[in-house]
Amino acid sequence: MAEIKSTLDIIMEKAKKFSVTEEEKKAFKRRELEGKVKGLIQKYLDGLVDMERLKEDVEVLRKDEAEDLDHLFRQEAVDRVQPGQINTPLLEILSSVAGMDTGPVKKLLDDFDSRMEHERTKQEEVLREELRQKGISGSAVIPNLYADEDWRKVLSEISQTFKEALKSLA
Repeated sequence: MAEIKSTLDIIMEKAKKFSVTEEEKKAFKRRELEGKVKGLIQKYLDGLVDMERLKEDVEVLRKDEAEDLDHLFRQEAVDRVQPGQINTPLLEILSSVAGMDTGPVKKLLDDFDSRMEHERTKQEEVLREELRQKGISGSAVIPNLYADEDWRKVLSEISQTFKEALKSLA
């Protein structure tokens, strides 16, 4: 009588045919390390660990996974930097954990704020002039920038330029 195979036996037979290459193993390990870095940063941002504990956790991780750890921390922290937001904790991670000079990042943030203010003022004036031409004027008239398609395009362009410049620092 023919032997009846269990589902597990069938799966195990098929699994023998597959093998994981060294490249795939490295990719799995890299993704796992990226997940750990994201988790550590999120714990710090959530206030679950302080900087000293974060540094301790990073040192433990560094013993096992020394390869590219600083780069991963720089990359993840830089990806999370948002203009107009409080970025102090991320700048602390960049400085204290990843060993990065945060001066250029701060300068980019300041430049972004300055450019945004300049463009905002310019676009508000354009909108005020359009309203004046329609007979709408006065001190209480405040143009709605976010309803203006041109402003959204300018905002998108400035944000994209900022993100590209920021990524080049990581």
